[in-house]
Amino acid sequence: MKNFLLTLISTFFYCNFFIAACAVSLVYETACLFHIVSGTNWFAAIVFFCTLNIYTFHYYLKSRKPDEDERLQWYRKHKPFIFLLLLAGSSVIIYLITIHFNTLFSSRNIIWSLLIPALSIAYSFPFLPNGKALRHMGWLKLPLLSFVWSFTTVLLPVFFYPPPNSYAQVWVLFLSRFLFIMALCVLFNLRDYQEDERDGIITPVVALGTKTILTYGKWLMTFLNLIAALLVCWYFNLHSGYQYLAIIVPVLLLFLLFHFFRFGRNEIEFLVLYDGLMPVKALLLIFATCI
Repeated sequence: MKNFLLTLISTFFYCNFFIAACAVSLVYETACLFHIVSGTNWFAAIVFFCTLNIYTFHYYLKSRKPDEDERLQWYRKHKPFIFLLLLAGSSVIIYLITIHFNTLFSSRNIIWSLLIPALSIAYSFPFLPNGKALRHMGWLKLPLLSFVWSFTTVLLPVFFYPPPNSYAQVWVLFLSRFLFIMALCVLFNLRDYQEDERDGIITPVVALGTKTILTYGKWLMTFLNLIAALLVCWYFNLHSGYQYLAIIVPVLLLFLLFHFFRFGRNEIEFLVLYDGLMPVKALLLIFATCI
């Protein structure tokens, strides 16, 4: 029974069901703020399976190299299952695209519907000279991830519906989401510091060093996220005590993740602590706006 539970937990995290659920939580946070929850389910399903497939594809490519960690060893051991998962995910994505083709590929949306998947695949797929992918462009790596996540979970849900009353709200939420994801990306890059340094990927963490990022980066990321959070409160008229707490608490938790950052955590523990802040943030705001 214990071995079965461990296998189930490993599959949930290593096969990216957890990160896919995190992405969906952010989609629903956006939908809640713009009052479009009822029509968002199909898009949330596409985001779930696209996130699942993109991340699984990314780690499958990494598993073909000699790098060693818990997740890559798991991928090498379960290759047939990985292929079946990718096939199943792709089948669902194709089905959902077929059903909602007119919305996804209307003249208004076609560019975004093609651009974001292309960027997501190009992040991992080695299409550049010398077998490089976009993630190997160090100073682009973190902003690109933040942009794709923010565009997918803020702009796309809004673009697929009639224009909102205020585009200022859209861009303020996009800025807030971008800074939040950027902070999480910095934390993950701290974990991957040695790998990036070895591969010659000069990210801000590699360029400035882990000590500088942990000492000063936590204050910068906290300050920027706090300002963005207060802008969200202002533009969305979130002025109750519950709503202020829902906005501020994730920023405080973000600071604590930087402050108590520890190298050497196992993969699943790291995912729960750091990626787990996404659904915490989303659920707090969803509940606060419903009270």
